[in-house]
Amino acid sequence: MLNNEQQRLLQTLLDGLTPEQRIWLAGYMQGLTGKLPDGAGADAASNKPEVHIFYATETGNSKSLSLSLMKAVKGAGFKVKSNPVNRMKFSDIPKDGFSIFLASTHGEGDPPESAVKFFESVRGAPDGALAGLQFAVLGLGDKSYQIFCGAATELEKELTRLGGTVIQEAALFDVDYAAHTPKWISQTVETLNKLSGDTGASVSAVSFAEPSAVRTGKGYTRLEPVSGRVKHIVNLNDIDSRKQTYHIEIEYEDSVPYSCGDAAGIILPLDAEGKEQTPRLYSIASAPSAHEGEVHLTVALASYKKEDGSLGYGVCSKYLADMKEGDALQFYIHQNQMFRLPPDDTDIIMIGPGTGVAPFRSFVFERAERGASGRNWLFFGDQHAHCDFLYQAEWQEFLATDALHKIDLAFSRDTDHKVYVQHRMKERAKELMEWIEGGARIYVCGAKDPMSHDVEKTLIEIIAMQKSLSPEAAADYLADMGEADRYLKDVY
Repeated sequence: MLNNEQQRLLQTLLDGLTPEQRIWLAGYMQGLTGKLPDGAGADAASNKPEVHIFYATETGNSKSLSLSLMKAVKGAGFKVKSNPVNRMKFSDIPKDGFSIFLASTHGEGDPPESAVKFFESVRGAPDGALAGLQFAVLGLGDKSYQIFCGAATELEKELTRLGGTVIQEAALFDVDYAAHTPKWISQTVETLNKLSGDTGASVSAVSFAEPSAVRTGKGYTRLEPVSGRVKHIVNLNDIDSRKQTYHIEIEYEDSVPYSCGDAAGIILPLDAEGKEQTPRLYSIASAPSAHEGEVHLTVALASYKKEDGSLGYGVCSKYLADMKEGDALQFYIHQNQMFRLPPDDTDIIMIGPGTGVAPFRSFVFERAERGASGRNWLFFGDQHAHCDFLYQAEWQEFLATDALHKIDLAFSRDTDHKVYVQHRMKERAKELMEWIEGGARIYVCGAKDPMSHDVEKTLIEIIAMQKSLSPEAAADYLADMGEADRYLKDVY
C-alpha cells in the first residue's frame, strides 16, 4: 500500500508520461513483481474474453508476428491462442471473444499457398454466417506489386459480409513492417482492453524483437538493396534443348548473410518512364558455407508469343540472361523461414523439377560442407536427359562422395509416354514411406500449377496405399507433416 506522498509522486510521474511510456512502465512493473499491474489482477484477467490469433503465412513473417502479438496480449491478462489457417474452414472461426487475423499476400494479391483452401471456404460462406464475430486484420505485403496486401483486404471484406464487426482499422504494412508493428501491437492490446471493459493501465510493455533467424536492415528488402557483380554466367542447357537455363554467380562485398532456402530479389533498372518495376525472386542455388560472398541463381529464360507472332521474353529473366561477366546489378535477400534445412541428422527428400532444383543444390552443398549425417534424396525432372539435366556433373560428383544418397530422374520427352517426377515417386513408394516414417522431411520447389498439386496428390496416394488409409486420412497425415514442418513447399 502506498502512503499519500508516494501516491502523489506516482501521479506526478504518470501525468508526465506519453501513452507509449505508460505502456512501457506497466510492463516494467509487471516484470519486477511477476504479477499484473494494479487494475489487472487475477480476477480481472480471468474474466477477460479469449483472443484468437490466426495467421496465413508464405515465408514465416506472419507466424513470427503472431508470436509477438500473442506474448503482448497474454501479458495484458487475456487467454490467447495462435494458430495457422492452413486446415481451417470459415465455420472453425469462433464467434466468441476476439479474433485477429494476420495475412501475408503472395504475388499479385493472392493468399499464401497454405491458406488458399481457407480463403476459398470464406468466399463460399453465406452472408451473415459469422454474425457476432469481432475481429481485426493486419496485412503484410509489398507496395511494388500492383495489388498491395490483397489477401488481407479481401479477408476483411469477406468477414464483414459474413456478419463480423471490425474492432480496429486494418493495418497494411510494406516490406519494412518490422518498424511499424510494435506500435500496432500496442494499439491492438489497448483496443482489446477497452472492449473488454478494462480501462486501467493494464497493457504490458511490447518488447517486439524479430526471431534471431530473421535479419533486418540493409540487404533484406527492396528498399535497401546491395550491389553485386556477375562473376560467372553459363547456359546449363546443351545443344538441341528447347530451353535456355542460366547458372549465374553474383559476388558482393557487403556483409549480408543468407540461409539455404532464401531467395534473391533482383532489382530491375528503371524503365524508359522512370517507374519502379516489381523485383523478381529467384531461389538461391548456392550455400553460405561453400560459397562465401556469393549468391548463385538458376534462371530459366521465359518466352512467349506476342499478338503479332513475334517472340517476347520475361523482363527479368531476359535482363539476367543478357548479362556478361563483370556486369553490375542490385539485389536483396528475401528470407524464407518456412523452407529451412532440418538438423544435420535428419533425412530429406527433395522434389524439384526444372529450376525448382535450385534450392536443393544449395541444400546438398551446405550439408556436404557441414558433414551432415542425414541422407539426401533428390527427385529431378525436365524434358531431355542429354540436354536438360541441370547440374548433371555436380549431382554425379555428390553421388560419388555420398553427399547425395539417392537420385531419381524423369525426362518427359525421352519416352513415348510422358514421365514426370510423380511417376518416379510412385515407383519408389515403399522406400519413400520408409524414409517418411523414419522422420524424413519432404521439400517441394518449382511450379505451383500443375506440378506441386500433382506431387501432393501423389504423396497422398502413396501414404494411403502404404499405410492402408482412406484418401481423407492420408491427406490429414500429410497435413500433420506440414504443421510439424516436415512437408515444406516453395512454389510459384
